[in-house]
Amino acid sequence: MGPVEVRTADGSVLGGEPRRLAVLAALAVDAGRVVQATTLIDRVWGEDPPGQAARTLGTYITRIRRMLEQSFSDVTVVNHPGGYRLTAVPDQVDLIRFRDLVVRSRASSCTPETRVELLRHSVSLHRGDPLTGVSGAWATRTREQLTDELLTARAEWAEAELAVGNATAVLAPLSTLVDANPLVEPLVVALVRALVDAGRPTEALERCRLHQQRLADEYGTEPSPQLMALYTETLRGDRHPAGAAQPPTSAAPPPLPPPPPPTSAVAADRPVSPWKRRRRYVTATVAVGTTLAVTLGAVAMFRPSGRTAAATPFTVTEDFSGTELTPMQWAANQAQRENGSSWSPSAVRVGGGELQISGTGRNPTGAGNVAGAVCWCLEQGIVRSYGVWEVRAKFDVGSGYAPALGLYPGAGPDTPGWGFMTMARFDEGDRRVMYPVMGGSAAEHVDGAAVTGDFTTWNTYAIEWRPEFVTISLNGAVILDTRKLPGPVSIPTVPMFLYVQINPGPEGSIPAPNQETPNQVAAHVDWARYTS
Repeated sequence: MGPVEVRTADGSVLGGEPRRLAVLAALAVDAGRVVQATTLIDRVWGEDPPGQAARTLGTYITRIRRMLEQSFSDVTVVNHPGGYRLTAVPDQVDLIRFRDLVVRSRASSCTPETRVELLRHSVSLHRGDPLTGVSGAWATRTREQLTDELLTARAEWAEAELAVGNATAVLAPLSTLVDANPLVEPLVVALVRALVDAGRPTEALERCRLHQQRLADEYGTEPSPQLMALYTETLRGDRHPAGAAQPPTSAAPPPLPPPPPPTSAVAADRPVSPWKRRRRYVTATVAVGTTLAVTLGAVAMFRPSGRTAAATPFTVTEDFSGTELTPMQWAANQAQRENGSSWSPSAVRVGGGELQISGTGRNPTGAGNVAGAVCWCLEQGIVRSYGVWEVRAKFDVGSGYAPALGLYPGAGPDTPGWGFMTMARFDEGDRRVMYPVMGGSAAEHVDGAAVTGDFTTWNTYAIEWRPEFVTISLNGAVILDTRKLPGPVSIPTVPMFLYVQINPGPEGSIPAPNQETPNQVAAHVDWARYTS
């Protein structure tokens, strides 16, 4: 939770060159689990790996192993087919220990006293900007994600301190945090509560007004209902420190006054606080005079605009920056398959800035083998007719497990306008050939021409679906266009959702897994995007 370094029992700090530390960090975020070599290479070098990346990675692994084994008897790096595993237990990795403490503090059985102790310990592990000294796209994404997690933990720590009557203990650190992150509302809420509990309600009200003005200037929005309610409580004098006597309630006070007009135009390139950086709002007209603000995992209705607006295009992006599928948007499938294999949520994981869907098991009949499947299909997800869907993904090698991604309808095949579209299907285990597919009735099923390439590296897959045509693209190049097919093709009209899944074989053209199949075969998704 700061610079990447190894601390020994005697307090010594072991470091190394930046690239070696990057490899160590890429292993440590998944300590105890096998990390595929291709994943490590991508995390460390991104889209510009060295010519012999696997050999170079192996050299760094050897140096890291030597460094660890000289200082620890129980920590090393173990080779696995296709990857490596850092043997450290959770308590030996600050990041994992931090997350464990936060999760334990959220248990419903946790007492206020225990909760505050757990959160004190968790925030004490923060020693500076996460992954200091490690560069690259993966490090940047992970650093932003960890910064978000730390801010959340600090807000929860402050609330826990307030719950046991320690308002004065949090005032100084909260003031510093809010000054550095003025638009992170949970921190603002905690600071306002701390000021009230410390007997400084006038300053608390001023903080509310200042936050409201900033939101109006930056985004043209109002504070959350939680902060508005806190403002009302403060005006009434209804809020009291933990353990204080509760006086009778008084008459309702006036509401928080409307903010004055913004002091300046909202600039598109204005700096955004860490919590906002990965949650930019996009707006779309959904009804006369009403706008819908979409963030990852949240939907908020703003006040009517007072005028009728024409429908405008909008974009929604899921970047998997959290630690779980975005609630109310994404779902993991659970189903038994005809060959005895199954789809299970246990084969779906979000972490390190990516969605990972895995397949495990080597039974050649398929029985007992497990894989993952997800869809962007819940009530706040994207289930629509027409638009552009894009996915940036890569796929591990492994015979017997066939990744696929595309669009599929929730309605049954008897529905008028039914159809489906597959951006890419990978039946061969080496991930060197992909097929786009489009289908409706059996007579209209279209397998696009096979496309060759290296699909173990990051590629961007896209479908543009319009009433008149459908195109499927790979890295911006169209590989299937219904307007150029020899015969007429009916364009589906039923609403569809994006899916990403791994199909365990044997099934159709998907072979059976065998003893050469890796212990785990994964599909990695960096981001998914919909544009209307």
